[in-house]
Amino acid sequence: MYTTTAVAIAASVMLAFLPACASAPSASSTMAATSPAGIAKGNARAELAAGNARFLSGTAIAHNWKDERIAQTGTFGQTPSVGVLSCADSRVPVEMVFDQGVGDLFVVRVAGNGEGETAAGTFEYGVAALGVHTILVLGHTKCGAIDAAVAGKPLPGNMGSFIAPLAPAVAGKTATDLTAASEANVRWQAGQLLKRSEILRKAVADGSVSMMCGMYDVDSGVVRFLD
Repeated sequence: MYTTTAVAIAASVMLAFLPACASAPSASSTMAATSPAGIAKGNARAELAAGNARFLSGTAIAHNWKDERIAQTGTFGQTPSVGVLSCADSRVPVEMVFDQGVGDLFVVRVAGNGEGETAAGTFEYGVAALGVHTILVLGHTKCGAIDAAVAGKPLPGNMGSFIAPLAPAVAGKTATDLTAASEANVRWQAGQLLKRSEILRKAVADGSVSMMCGMYDVDSGVVRFLD
C-alpha cells in the first residue's frame, strides 16, 4: 500500500530525475509575474467555467501572456493546477475551450476519454510531483468512440484498445442518445480512475485532490459540469 510518506518519497525521486518538468519557479527569479499564477485550489470549477465563457464570447485572454508564460515555464518548469482526461477529438481543444495557457492544464487525451494504466500513472505524477489539485474527466457530444462502443462491433487494427474501457460504461445504452451514453462514460471513467489508483484515492480522501466531471457540446462550445 502507498503511505503518505511513500507518495512524498516518490515525488522526491521524480523531482530529482526530472527537474526541468517538476521544478517550480525560483523565488529569486526576476521575471515579471504578469501571467495568471494558476488556478487556486477549490476554484477550479469556477475558473474553468469563466474561461469557457470567455472562449464563447470571443474575449479569450490566454494569448495576452503567451510569450511570457512560455519563457517562464521553459526556464523554471511547470506547475499545472488541473489535470484533464479528455477525448482526442479534434473538436475539443482543451486549453482553448477553457481559455487556459501554457503550463496551466495537465492533459491526457485518448479516444473516448477512457482511463487506463498510463492515464492513471500520468495523473499520479501530476499530483505527486507537479502540484495538480483537481482532475476533470471531460466527455463530449457526438463522440465517435462512444458510438462505436454502443454499437459493440469489432474494429480493425488497434482501435479495439480504446473501445474496451468504454464498453462497461455504455452497457445498455443505445445510439439514439449518445449524449446520455457519453455522460455515463464520464462518470464511469472517473470512478475507474480512482479504483485503479491508490495514490489518487488517498489524495481525494485527504482532500488534497478533487474530482470533477464535465461534458463539452461540439455544436455550441459550451462546457456543462456534471454534479
